[in-house]
Amino acid sequence: MSEQVSVKRKTFITIVLFLLLVGLPAGSWYYLKGGLNWRKQAQAELQNYGKIRGAQVIYPDGTKENMLAEKVCVIYYFGANPELTLENKHILDTGERLFKQFGYKSGNTYDDFRLVMIAQSGSAEFRTHAQTLPSADFANWVWTGALGSWRTILVNAYDLYCQKNNVRPSEHYFALADTTGTIRSFYDATSEKEVGRMVEHIALLLPKR
Repeated sequence: MSEQVSVKRKTFITIVLFLLLVGLPAGSWYYLKGGLNWRKQAQAELQNYGKIRGAQVIYPDGTKENMLAEKVCVIYYFGANPELTLENKHILDTGERLFKQFGYKSGNTYDDFRLVMIAQSGSAEFRTHAQTLPSADFANWVWTGALGSWRTILVNAYDLYCQKNNVRPSEHYFALADTTGTIRSFYDATSEKEVGRMVEHIALLLPKR
């Protein structure tokens, strides 16, 4: 009987040692390899599609500040006089979700993320919805009459992105820029899958704190 117990004990110890010495390292390597491969693939998807322009604010003393400098920016171009269509409401609400995940929170010492929403005027319904979102005070709304330069930058960059990646153009798309102001990728703003991928890319581009 004691010999059977001894054999079982040795077998148990052998199994435990095998798991500790072989199984766990192999599992860790597989996990790390999978994470490394995912990161490499995600990084490879982030290309250079040109630079965004700044969004200047002028203070009472005359000094200027680019509110987008050294920020990871999600950009959407609404254009002139946008209406509160279903698509535009969805895009505004998506921006709100992004702000809740990545935007500035009271008490934080860092502020590395910006929503950049570009529009000139807009219907009363559109402006009311945009300005009543909790993120309204933190989003960089570029209410401007000089839409041309923003549109040129984004349209040309998006055209390059679609050609380079063999992507069918979407009418509604987000641009993602890193802390240097370089546009790194574009995403169909009406696709949850694309927005989910953008979230992963934002996490990669944000400075490590």
